This record gives sequence, C-alpha cells and structure tokens, in this order.
Amino acid sequence: MKRIGVGVFALAALASAAALVWLASAVVFALTAYPTITWWESSSYSLAAATLGITPPPGSLLLTLVGWGITRIPTGLPPARVLNLLAGALAATTVAVVFAVALRLLRQTGDGANTRGTHVSAWAAAGPALGALTFAFSTTLWQYAVQFTPYVLTSVFTGLLLWTLLRWWESANDPQSWRWLLLLGLLFGLDYSVHRTNALLLPGALAWILIRQPRTLGSARAWIAGAGGLLAGLALQLLILPLAARHPALNIGDPSTWSRFYDYESLAQFGGGFLVQFYPRHAALWSVQAMDLIRAFGANFFWLSGRWGILGPLPALLGALGGLGIWRRDRRLGVAFAVLFLLQAGRTVAYFHIPAHYLRSLDSHYLPVFVTWGVLVCCGAGEIAARLRALSRPGSWHAAQWASALLLVVPLSQLAHNWRAHDEAHRTFAQDCAANLLHGLPSRAILFTWGDNETFPLMYLQAVAHVRPDVQIVNVSLTNAPWYVDALTRKDPSFPVPPGYADSHGPQAWTDTTVVIPVPNSPPQVGSPKDLTLRGGEVLPGPLVVGAAADFGLPENLTLPHSVAVHVAPRMPGKYIFLEDLVLLQILEDNDWQRPLCFSTTGGTPGLPGLAPYARLDGLFWRVVPYADPPASRAILHRNLLQ
Repeated sequence: MKRIGVGVFALAALASAAALVWLASAVVFALTAYPTITWWESSSYSLAAATLGITPPPGSLLLTLVGWGITRIPTGLPPARVLNLLAGALAATTVAVVFAVALRLLRQTGDGANTRGTHVSAWAAAGPALGALTFAFSTTLWQYAVQFTPYVLTSVFTGLLLWTLLRWWESANDPQSWRWLLLLGLLFGLDYSVHRTNALLLPGALAWILIRQPRTLGSARAWIAGAGGLLAGLALQLLILPLAARHPALNIGDPSTWSRFYDYESLAQFGGGFLVQFYPRHAALWSVQAMDLIRAFGANFFWLSGRWGILGPLPALLGALGGLGIWRRDRRLGVAFAVLFLLQAGRTVAYFHIPAHYLRSLDSHYLPVFVTWGVLVCCGAGEIAARLRALSRPGSWHAAQWASALLLVVPLSQLAHNWRAHDEAHRTFAQDCAANLLHGLPSRAILFTWGDNETFPLMYLQAVAHVRPDVQIVNVSLTNAPWYVDALTRKDPSFPVPPGYADSHGPQAWTDTTVVIPVPNSPPQVGSPKDLTLRGGEVLPGPLVVGAAADFGLPENLTLPHSVAVHVAPRMPGKYIFLEDLVLLQILEDNDWQRPLCFSTTGGTPGLPGLAPYARLDGLFWRVVPYADPPASRAILHRNLLQ
C-alpha cells in the first residue's frame, strides 16, 4: 500500500513538473508575443483563421480550423493578438511533449543513477525539466512562438510522433502493438494538414521499426493499421473543398473543384510534382545546403556570441551527453534514435535544397529536427542531475536541488541571450505600414500590389478590421493565374478581363504597341469626405479641391491633355508579355479614369513600363495621373506620410 502511495505521489509530481514546464514557457512566449500581425506568413494565416479561409499551398487546414475556433471565443482582444497567444500555447505544448518523451526514454533506459530503469523518480524530473526549458528558449522555437504560423503546430506533431514511436518500442512484442502504428499513421496523416514537414520523418520511423522488431514490416496487420491511420488523417484535407466553395476573403488557388484541389495539393503554382525534386541540386549539397542546417543548429544550441557566449555550447553538449547515455544503457535504442535523427536531418537537407544566398532563412523548416535534438538535451540534463544525486552525501541539502541549481544556468543563459531578439511585444510595424497605406489612398482606389508582405496585411485589415473596404486590392503577380481573376470578377462583375483570358496560359506573343487612353475634360468625382463614412466613423480622404486637374491632386493651372500614350513593349526576349500585363492594360483602358489607379511602392516603378511617366509618388504608393512627369504634391505627401 505504501508503495502504491509513493507511486501515485511520483506520478503527480511528474505531471506537476510537465505543467510547470508548459506554464514557464507559455508565460515567456505570451510576454514577448506580437500584439498584431507581422510579415511573411503571419498575416495570411491570421486572415485565414479569422475568416475560415484557404492559405497559400501547402496550406495548413488544421491550424486554420483551430485558430478559427479560438477566435470565436469572446476575449475582447483583436483576433491577431489571440492567434499569436495561441502560437505561444502551442509552442509551450511542444516543450511539454519533448519533456514527456525524454521522461519515457529515461524510464526505458534508466536515468543514470537507477540502472534497473524501472521508473523515473519525481525528483529525477528536475533535470529533464530544465533541459526542456533550454529547448523552449532556443532561438527558432521562440521566433515562431510569438507569431501565428504553422511551424509551432508542426513541432507539436513532431513531439507526438516521437512519443508514439517510443510507446510502440516499449510494446513491440505485444500482439496489440499495432494500435500504436495506427496512431502513428493517423498523426502523419493529420500533420499533412499542418505543413507536411514531418513527412521527412517517415524514413527514420521505418528504420526505428526495423531496428526494434524487423518482422513488423512483414506483418499485414501492422501495414493495414499504419495505412488506415494515415488515410484517416489525410481525409481531413478534403474539408478544403467545401471551405473553398464558400469563396472566403482568402482563397488561394480556389481549390473548390477536384482539378483545382489537385493543383493546390501538388503545388502546381510553384512547379507541381508535390515539389519532390532532389536532382539537380540548386546549390552544393554540403557546403551550402547542409551547412545551412548546421548554421541554424549552432544558432540554437552552440552559439558563442554575446556576454553569455561561454555558456552557448552547453545545449549541444547536453544533447550529446543525452544520446551517449541512451546508447550506453540500451545499445539498440541508442542506435535507433541516432539513425532516426540522422535520417530526419539528412532528408530535411535533401528536400529543402535551397539555392545559394536564398532570400530568407529556412530555420522554420528545421524546427522538427531541433525538436528531436531537444529530447536529447532533456536526457542529457537528466543524466547530469542523476550523477549529482549519486555524488551527494546523505543528509546534505537535497541532491535534486543541487542539480537544479547547477543546471538552471543553461536555460537562463538561453533566456538572456535570446530575449532581446524575440521580444516583439511592442512591434506593430507590419500593421502600421498597411494601415498607413490604406488610409492614404483616394476613395474607391484600385491598389496594385506584388508580394505577400504587402498584400496579406492589407487584406487582413480589410476583412478582419474593416479598414477601407472601398479599396480594391489587386495582386499583380496573381493575375497570371485564372483562379485569381475569377475571384476578382466574382467579387466585382465589372472587373475588366482581357478577351480570351480564360483560354490563355503563360506568356503571350506581343509586339511593340502604343496604347492611347483618352482623358475626359472633367472626370467625374469619385467620392468626398461627405460621401463615404465607414464603420467607427472613419472618414475617407477625398479630393483636395474641385476641378479637372485638381481631382488628380494636380495644380489647378495645369491643363490635362486630351489623351495619354502608353508604350507597351515585350518583356520576355523581345517577343512576349505576361498575362498580368494584359490585365493591367485592360484595366487602364476600361477604367476611363473613373477610379484612381495606385501602385504600392514596394513594386518599384509601377506595373507596365509605359505607365512610369504618369506615376506620381503620393506616399507609400504611386498614383497614375493623366499628365506626363507630374509634379509631386507637398500637401498630399504631408497628409499621407506625416498625418
């Protein structure tokens, strides 16, 4: 009876340790989280979650569903803030799962002091807990724990996959062990609806099974269980079809039909074939691609910079000690874990074969590899804590407290080293930039953008915060895709589409052409502060003064020409132009100067080269006006940039 009571106490203490690990991580992530959207994926995934939309492929349906449910809870906080806090909670869950996997490894092999390996005591959890916090405050996990993206949910699945593999290992000789393979397949299938990166763990999982129980791969029941779980998890992805058919604000690829659904899943927009391409390499395999993973690993676990640089190699040392300890006490398990880690890392390098000098880091895609190493860090910390307990004299200060005091320096050094880089609590630049751009636009403007960093924040503000719904946003790059133009015409049937566009594919043959656009003597008013008042009492900026030239912000004494000439030259080896050029040209011809045409400054000189002479810088955008080399307006610039 006494033994049962001790066991219950130990179990409760371990659960409490896991809860404390989660809480400590979640608090740090919440304190440093972005208050709103930020660049790259944050704004698109936040928009999708708030509106139940479709993100760019490969997509993250499961994250969208979870985020949508969270934003339905009345918290009084902006949706983006709630979603960023959710990211921190998911990252903290990753840390807790890593801690749980490490404890099972210690139970399986012994923690260094208990050579029989029958259980891990409650006090023995102190070392792995500090190892888990060391991983929690590593730079890559922290970077994505403060913004809403799929990467932290991917890391949760990595931890769950490792935990399931370990549970199967423990019961491999049990006739019912196929149930763990069923769960393993289900997790792989569900992860496909997150970011697919964990698919790179499949070869390691097969090697893990082969090392532990080779005959499992010849078992029909095992294959049926694994395949059945995988198909059940993959079936979730079919929800994309009805969600896309709703035509939400964000509906990338419009995968509402089976053909478009396949194109979406196979990433046809980016080259197709599910992007499984190993040869030819985009850069040197070792000196560029493998070294990029090694660089990211060093930034997380073997850094030397800053005032804490002397402690920077400790996380890598703990991981090495953890792996060595597992191998020393259970050779087969140690070999299996090493093979799994090496195959996971190697497959990651082979699949994400980045070009040299790539425009952005791929550290987010390396996060599953770091989760696996994080388990070893926990085991290494547990190894050291166990040794310190064994060396402590009877009756001295509790051994676990000594171990904790000595090991605490490792997560604290990570925390101190990375806090400043990842404290985003006061950074609102992405939303501010988008809001400033929208507020400065003339009434009912058509705004042309190019990239995701300038497009998705604007769409988020329009769809979620209801800022300037009168503005029509047109991403020039996406007008090369028929599904995008279909979405524009569905939203606005008057949207001009070039003749034969639906049957056009790729660049179009073109010769030098000069298009003449008539200029009305007195263009119609397109709105004034009295005409349009939006939700919250927001007033749109209207024309500064009344008059033909003044309607475009030009000096009153200027006389507009009867027409403007736009020279459209071929852009591809002297013979072709893009579909986007045809769409822009059609808009220019059909618009008849009734709606202001504006171009985000992030695209450089606006659109077609022939428009550059008629572009005036009005702040964060260029506005096309019917006057060559228009003078800048100090009043407009002052209003849009300073007010």
